[in-house]
Amino acid sequence: MHQKLLANRRLPVLIIAVAVGILLIAGGVRASTRQSQQIAEAVSGTQTSIAPTPTATLTSTPTDTPTASDTPTNTPTGTLPPTYTPTMTLTPSPTPAPPKPPKPLNGTVFPTPSTPAPTGIPTPAEAIDVPNGVVNILLLGSDKREDDGGYRTDSIVVVSINRSEGTVNMLSLPRDMYVYIPGWTMQRINTADGRGAAVGWPGGGPGLIKDTLLYNFGIVVQYYARVDFDGFQSIVDAVGGVDVPVDCAIQGWVLKQPRKTRADFASYNDWANYTDPGSGNWELYTLPVGIQHLDGYMALWYARIRKGVLPGQSYSDYDRARRQQQVLRAIFNKSRSAGLIAQAPDLWQKYSDLVQTDLGLGNMLQLAPIATDLDTSKIHSYIVTPDLLIPWVVPTDGSEVDLPNPDGVPQLISEAMQPPAANYVIANSLKVEVRNGTATDGMDQVAADRILRDGGMNVVATGYADRKDYPLTTIYDFTGARKSGQLLDLQHDMHVADAQVIVQPDPNRKFDYLVVLGNDYLTHSCTYAMPKFADPNAPITPAPEGP
Repeated sequence: MHQKLLANRRLPVLIIAVAVGILLIAGGVRASTRQSQQIAEAVSGTQTSIAPTPTATLTSTPTDTPTASDTPTNTPTGTLPPTYTPTMTLTPSPTPAPPKPPKPLNGTVFPTPSTPAPTGIPTPAEAIDVPNGVVNILLLGSDKREDDGGYRTDSIVVVSINRSEGTVNMLSLPRDMYVYIPGWTMQRINTADGRGAAVGWPGGGPGLIKDTLLYNFGIVVQYYARVDFDGFQSIVDAVGGVDVPVDCAIQGWVLKQPRKTRADFASYNDWANYTDPGSGNWELYTLPVGIQHLDGYMALWYARIRKGVLPGQSYSDYDRARRQQQVLRAIFNKSRSAGLIAQAPDLWQKYSDLVQTDLGLGNMLQLAPIATDLDTSKIHSYIVTPDLLIPWVVPTDGSEVDLPNPDGVPQLISEAMQPPAANYVIANSLKVEVRNGTATDGMDQVAADRILRDGGMNVVATGYADRKDYPLTTIYDFTGARKSGQLLDLQHDMHVADAQVIVQPDPNRKFDYLVVLGNDYLTHSCTYAMPKFADPNAPITPAPEGP
């Protein structure tokens, strides 16, 4: 593992490495005199300024071929509100299409496909018109290994930073989404990075991913940061580990303690033998619900695990995206609490190549030193979920992929690239207090993270309630207003029935809502489809992720 500290000319800054998009926010906070001087010097020495927001020039319309506080005393009961479940009725009907001529887009000319596509190739999307002050940064997680010349980017997150509004949007794209990769063919989006490196695309692999996002979705990306497994672990270990609010217990195979690292072996073959599924170095492990402190190995395991323990089980890309964004938030919180953000200029000289990026120090300093005062309620999550995709089997090789639903994906992406909508601003103005009425440590923080992630409300976890044996979760409504959409969202997130909502209008309130968690939340904290757990005493053949 690369732990040594070396001087270099790139930007392998600890903070930037993984949580770059979250940390790079300059919303309205003034830098110190020393920081201002450093910014001016760095800009003149590296890059002159933050890349301006591009102006879209394409007028064609995309036409994808596939279609498709008061101490609570009550313990009310009731029936949970119904959960809306979207239904998909579209049926993909891809048909081959002849190669298309090059299409100009924001000054980019895309070459014709080099390989016939098994489905129709969509026309270029219009570039999304974003306001001035918005910077988009592409975060890539690579599975590149020493014994494999090819690699894929199984973590793709576009972080949209609005410097004017002081907000950050994170958009996760699924690795199996089937898109047109310019100059090549229709293929999974996670193959674009390796393809770009192999053919010498301008800007390499990240350059081709940028053009792929531009062509298919109109996303204009100014910068990128890419990290591999070793770099990710090193980053988390360097900050002393991270505290992750785990709302869904998760089970899988981990290396037995004491764990060795790649740096402990003289050759890659020795490392591969150590991590081989049949080596006997693996054990079944269950990460429980609660605030869990994870080192670099476990943070990577939590963010990456995709195989269940029993045959045929797997965790969805959607669930992985959710966990990856949780880890990104945790890295941001740890970096801020440890005062690392203010040390960014000094870290420039200290850290080795943990990350590849095209951000210069000047760019980073214009965006970064200010994140200390960033309100985490202004970090909003967007994930392309299964209801926005159309499952499809590639007829030429039988691969199972996901086609982006043209009636859903563009709308979500457009929203993620724009300033907060009116309903988000309203939700953000509401204040929610969460108290832990259970005996499980940290459940108030777990619930607060869920509310923040799903509803974008301004939420504060305030520790234990007056006792630790509340049977049912209760919401106290101090607004006295008619039932709002935000209250309904809060009920849905916390699994609270109407009968468990107590209205107590208070014009002098500090918070608009109080959530007191009951023991029922210990079983309701996870609302995602997760694989069943295996009996830890049963003989099971390990099937770990691999080295």
